[in-house]
Amino acid sequence: MTTPTQDSNPIRFALHGGAGDPPPGAGAQPEQRAALQRVATEALALLRNGASALDAVTRAVELMEDCPLFNAGIGAVLNRDGQPELDAAIVNGADRACGAVTGISRVRSPIRFARAIMERTPHVFFGGAGAEHLARELGMEMVEPGFFITAERLHQLEAARRAGAITLDHDDHAFCDDDAAFGTVGAVARDAQGHLAAATSTGGLTNKLPGRVGDTPVIGAGTFADDRSAAVSCTGTGESFIRSGFGFSLHARIAWCGWDLDRACAEALDTVAHYHGRGGCIAIDSKGNIALPFNSRSMYRAWVEADGRIRVAIGPGGDGA
Repeated sequence: MTTPTQDSNPIRFALHGGAGDPPPGAGAQPEQRAALQRVATEALALLRNGASALDAVTRAVELMEDCPLFNAGIGAVLNRDGQPELDAAIVNGADRACGAVTGISRVRSPIRFARAIMERTPHVFFGGAGAEHLARELGMEMVEPGFFITAERLHQLEAARRAGAITLDHDDHAFCDDDAAFGTVGAVARDAQGHLAAATSTGGLTNKLPGRVGDTPVIGAGTFADDRSAAVSCTGTGESFIRSGFGFSLHARIAWCGWDLDRACAEALDTVAHYHGRGGCIAIDSKGNIALPFNSRSMYRAWVEADGRIRVAIGPGGDGA
């Protein structure tokens, strides 16, 4: 779904809360829709008040990390050992400045930490114990791992262990509550100056092997932005998004091949499917077009087009259904 650009209103925003195959009877999920609406409303207000795309995506993802309905921060899924391992990344489209973190469990806001890495260190990517030591040096708010764990996630992990399953956030399994909505979170934005930014945060996969790293913190895979092409945040089978180099391949298709955003996203998602992956992405190009494709049954999403209206959707309908 590409939206026409109006130069008089360059502001665009999109948000996702994960993808997967929930049961057909999952219902309208009003709490999840309300959360997406609330976060998009705050991000849009920031952009309208002159905030940068970078500030808007940072704040949006931080709010989603604080919402236990999604798989990031509080309420993140748990690994095989019952521990949260959190990943996040952020990219500024103006100069490709970026920061990423993986495998942390004591930093209150992984996306704030990723931005601090981008702005306050000479490096890009930190992980594990070294990352948490750096977080303390940078004055980030620290918590105990239990801060992120919810009863629902413990229940989900125990059921996944019994089933021998490693799952996406919204997959339809017997151990998933019909009304539960959990997902990797991400945001992309185009600000009043025409600059792009992307940010993503996740707990990964339920029952994943400890130390596993998905696509979210891999710059050019699950998170990417370049003012010459597009800003993109992905959700789904991380290994397949890494193998496809999703974010950078989207950039290449637009910047080098001259493809429009819809075609570039469709081809990139076809490559993910070729590598047996499911999921989707949210993307905004340099002209302000928006694309929200996915190959799973659902992707939790909200977006703002040229008319300034916030739309929220979960299923395949592109009109806010």
